Amino acid sequence: MSTEILIPTVTSIGGGFFIGIMLGYFVKKIIKILMFVVGGIIGLLLYLQQQQIISVNMENLEDSSTFIFTSITSSFDKMTQLGDATSLGIPLSASITVGFTLGLVKG
Repeated sequence: MSTEILIPTVTSIGGGFFIGIMLGYFVKKIIKILMFVVGGIIGLLLYLQQQQIISVNMENLEDSSTFIFTSITSSFDKMTQLGDATSLGIPLSASITVGFTLGLVKG
């Protein structure tokens, strides 16, 4: 194999790997921040309800959270369609996937 073909392949694999690590780390941190904020809001609402300052309709809260969850999952399904990943090329998409997984685990 000549170096003219090898060098671009190696750079795309290495670059994709580091981009994947950064994306995985970023996603994990954002998820932790969102979980902290949403948990704090729900905890505050339940505390205020327990103190009888406000009244929380738990049925509406559950319906809203279900709607938000299904909206998020459907948007992820649209983003991760097979056609999008195959247009990147096998070395780049594989290295991004490995880097993303490593970023999620180590982040």
